[in-house]
This record gives sequence, C-alpha cells and structure tokens, in this order.
Amino acid sequence: SKGTRDRSQGHGRPWFLKFPIWSNITDIYNAMIKIILKRGREESLLRFHPWVFSGAIAEIQGNPAEGDLVSVHAYDGGILAYGHYQIGSIAVRVLSFDDSALRPDFWEIMLSRALQVRVSCGLHGSTDTNCYRLVHGEGDNLPGLIIDYYDGVCVMQAHSVGMFRAKKQISDALQKVYGPSLKAVYDKSSGTAPYKAGLELIDGYLYQGEGFSDDEQTVVENGHKFIVNWTEGQKTGFFLDQRENRALV
Repeated sequence: SKGTRDRSQGHGRPWFLKFPIWSNITDIYNAMIKIILKRGREESLLRFHPWVFSGAIAEIQGNPAEGDLVSVHAYDGGILAYGHYQIGSIAVRVLSFDDSALRPDFWEIMLSRALQVRVSCGLHGSTDTNCYRLVHGEGDNLPGLIIDYYDGVCVMQAHSVGMFRAKKQISDALQKVYGPSLKAVYDKSSGTAPYKAGLELIDGYLYQGEGFSDDEQTVVENGHKFIVNWTEGQKTGFFLDQRENRALV
C-alpha cells in the first residue's frame, strides 16, 4: 500500500535475547514472527500511531510468545513497524517504524534521546531539581516503560511483558547513558507488569554502584527537599507528575 517502506536491510547485532547472534539484521528479520494487517488497516501506523489492535490483524505467521519482538506488515507485505507482541486488545506496542529496534544500540539511543529532552527542559543538570521522569511510555516512543530518575537512581516499571523481558538491556543502557553518575537501577514492576503472563515478578536492583545501599534518599524539586523511598513508596516512590502543582502550593 501507499507509504509502506522496506526496512529489512542493515547490519548489526540484535539486542533482544530471543535471537542468536547472527551476522546481520536481515537474518534477524527473516526469523521474526510477522504480523499481517487487514487490507486498509495500516493507515494508523503510517501516521506513526504506536499500537496495533488485535482487530486489525489478518494473519500471524508463527506462534509468538507474549513479549516477543515481531514485525508488522501491510496486507501487501510492506514492512510498517517493529514492536512487542502481547495478548489482548492491543496486540503490538510499536518500538520503531524503521529497523532501529533490531540494532544493538537501540536502548542506548532511545534513552539518550529521552535524556536530551529533559536537558532541553532544564530538568537534568538543574540545581533546583534533581528528580524527573526520564521515560514516559508512548511519549518517549517506548510504550510500556516508565523510568523515574532520583538524583542518580533510576526506578523503572514495566507495563508490558516485552519491556519486562528487556529490563537487563535497559539497565545496561542506563549505565552507558548516565555514566559514573548513575548510582543504581531499581526494577519495581511487580505491580505493573501483566501478572497472568507467568513472569517472575520480584522487585529488586538491576544495578548498584560501588558502595550504594540506600533504599531512599533526599531529592530536590523546585528548591524544596523531599525524602523518596522507591521500595516502600507508591508508584516509583514519588508522584513526579505533580511537580507543577506542588510549585503552586
């Protein structure tokens, strides 16, 4: 259909653990389960909508497990996107509309972009605020993922099986993006990941820097100090989306 693009070629090693280490992206693509849409149902993806609904699917070529990385195709076979397969009305959460989701540096690139947005907003590197939401799901083109930053500690919540299964890669990428300033990465997905998927939902640290052992610390927001405990507090430990409201009080 009009606007579909062939994105199967390229080089690099896969980031997703389902695939063995092959020589190029073409090999990965050829082994992927393919989601074929009904005729005319590709329009939302051509507008870069990040979801594929189950009712739009004509055929699934293969037997995907929940969380698998799959390719999405128009009815005529043209490649539209790549994303995490899941069981439910939202069948695919799109990670990329090109082959970048197949590349080994995918997470590092996406998290770096998210950080640069926070830098441009004056959040990262500010003396008045050292806590913010680094990743806000679809808003940062990473549907199913939340990451909050508390003065060097990143707390993540996976809302999909695909994101939960990728948590080690996400943690490794955070270490590269933040460098030595990163104190820890804590996974708090037990209350957000799909509980029927048979996942081992145990909260805990994915990374701890040398000498770091705290489960709470004092952060600064708009010049005011708050104690945040990510292990016992609600959500990731603090309602960062209420920053502007707190500033009004």
